[in-house]
Amino acid sequence: MQGIAYFSRTPDIGWMDSGADQSEEAQGLRLVRAFLSLPPDKRAEVIAFVENLVRAQARSEDGHEASPT
Repeated sequence: MQGIAYFSRTPDIGWMDSGADQSEEAQGLRLVRAFLSLPPDKRAEVIAFVENLVRAQARSEDGHEASPT
């Protein structure tokens, strides 16, 4: 068998304990850790999704979206 699949390697990040600290800082660190563990193409999808959310929020704050009436 040639090569090793990406997900067949031993994870370099530890398992998360669901009973661990639930502070915003801890949740943020888990989110960053999960993002960094994604393959590059999936990271790009996440970044594009977040950029679209930010643009949509900026448009709604500026009043550029049509009203629902």
